Amino acid sequence: MLPVQPAELLAWKSPRATGKDINKHQEVVIDVQRLRVAQQEEGWFRLQPDQSKSRRHDEGNLGSLQLEVRLRDETVLPSSYYQPLVHLLCHEVKLGMQGPGQLIPLIEETTSTECRQDVAMNLLKLFLGQGLAKDFLDLLFQLELSRTSETNTLFRSNSLASKSMESFLKVAGMQYLHGVLVPIINKVFEEKKYVELDPSKVEVKDVGCSRLHRPQTEAQVLEQSAQTLRAHLGALLSALSRSVRACPAVVRATFRQLFRRVRERFPGAQHENVPFIAVTSFLCLRFFSPAIVSPKLFHLRERHADARTSRTPLLLAKAVQNVGNMDTPASRAKEAWMEPLQPTVRQGVAQLKDFIIKLVDIEEKDELDLQRTLSLQAPPVKEGPLFIHRTKGKGPLMSSSFKKLYFSLTTEALSFAKTPSSK
Repeated sequence: MLPVQPAELLAWKSPRATGKDINKHQEVVIDVQRLRVAQQEEGWFRLQPDQSKSRRHDEGNLGSLQLEVRLRDETVLPSSYYQPLVHLLCHEVKLGMQGPGQLIPLIEETTSTECRQDVAMNLLKLFLGQGLAKDFLDLLFQLELSRTSETNTLFRSNSLASKSMESFLKVAGMQYLHGVLVPIINKVFEEKKYVELDPSKVEVKDVGCSRLHRPQTEAQVLEQSAQTLRAHLGALLSALSRSVRACPAVVRATFRQLFRRVRERFPGAQHENVPFIAVTSFLCLRFFSPAIVSPKLFHLRERHADARTSRTPLLLAKAVQNVGNMDTPASRAKEAWMEPLQPTVRQGVAQLKDFIIKLVDIEEKDELDLQRTLSLQAPPVKEGPLFIHRTKGKGPLMSSSFKKLYFSLTTEALSFAKTPSSK
């Protein structure tokens, strides 16, 4: 057995630090030897300044930083060892609600909330590789609908169905998301406009140039902000309306199953909007809105928004959620100051309904052709940013020594590129 070395963690001030800030990092050494196997341990580990550098500042002014670090030691066996379990899972999914239906509910019941996202992602990748992703999600939809009587809470909890569908969209729909959102997000970041609709948060600042500075009134700030957000929301909804053919067929087929199952479970004119809201609860609330608020996490931008720009994506995401909720009275009552966007929101509801009707209208042949294609593709085991050490062990470990790439690891290959979209 190889000797276990202490784990050394380094924290830099900024991944893009330059000049005199480039070497400003702190470190903490964790004794891995004392950590017990298969047990979660929590503790505080003191970050120490780099001992190789002179300390110019008093230790009391360094501040504090709390890190959440996970160390996982996993044993991966040959694929043949997992075949009985894979066969059992696939057999249950193929039978659907006609079978005993014990294994999938058992997995959900024995899975904690903290690890349900990981379980959902692993199951989703397994069934994608087997060409059964849509059938797996359809089974989860039916199981959740069978125990749901209140439409207002449908797919709003962190159930296995919700987490699996969320993971599915991130795996199968990320390129589609980029195609719709990148132009809008780029415009928001490039304009860097000050936007605010909440009167209690408005900052009145001077506008103009040279000696012509004049204070901008609160009413002017609110009106200009509403105009900016209406323009962004209108552009986003128009881009979404035109994107039906760009949406992957397997995603469309899955939404079709969801739409049908919900309509079967909640028939009647009084539930006319429920199938649409079921679709938007994933498409808008769990996919588009989080990407708008945190574009860096979805690889839409290299950096998070600055303090001036960050409010615009947040308010835009709120507006998208209101459209996704079909502009219900409950959603309007929460934040009355969003009222200036109501004309665009109401128009957006009609656009979104028309989009969903076209989205779920997919022929069985198109769906089957793409499902066969996906079944031949190895799903990603791991993907994300990768930092390569340029000096290859020679010289000090500094932030400038790393090159950032985006990688995708499957069971067949490891690929990487400068940007996520060029992988």
